[in-house]
Parts: sequence; structure tokens; C-alpha cells
Amino acid sequence: SIFVGNLPYDAQEDELRELFNRVGNVTSVRVVSDRDTKQPRGYAFCDFSDSNSVQLAIDRLNNVEYNGRKLRIDWAERELHAPLASRGSGRDLDDGPGGSGGGPP
Repeated sequence: SIFVGNLPYDAQEDELRELFNRVGNVTSVRVVSDRDTKQPRGYAFCDFSDSNSVQLAIDRLNNVEYNGRKLRIDWAERELHAPLASRGSGRDLDDGPGGSGGGPP
């Protein structure tokens, strides 16, 4: 899987699938939305049928412009385990029960 960051808020899963199909067989694309507001969070995950396609996506599509923004692409596992400061969001990926949520204590 790859993590796709710096995604425009109007990004569509079918458009992303078309983009990533250029480097390999895409099995799924998930644009992440806020649980409460349903607004896009600016990132997505894309799964490929093989790890070679994942590496090709990282090599060929990282920093490629999509709808006016340069995509940031990396291995999903690396992004999920990165410290919050390196993600730049200041919030956990999981804002559900037990997550930080970024709200008051």
C-alpha cells in the first residue's frame, strides 16, 4: 500500500485509480474523510496487487502535480508509524474512540 499525501480536497477515487493504474494494477483506493464532518482530510491510501507496483508509484509519482498540488507518496506502513511531527498534521490518523482527536481533554 502507498500513502498519498498533500491531496487536493476535491480529489476523486476514480481519478486517483486512473493515475495509479499507470504504474501497476490497483486493487483499491481510499480517500480518507473526517468521521464527523465527512470532509476530505487531504490524504488517501492506494493498494496494488504487487510490491513492485508500490515502488514504481513511489518512484514515478512522488512530487507529481495533481489538480494543482504536488503529491507526497510513500509506503503506507512507513507513514502510519512516523512520528506526528514528521506528518505535519499534528493529529493521529485515527480520531476515533481512544485516539487523540486533537480536542480538549
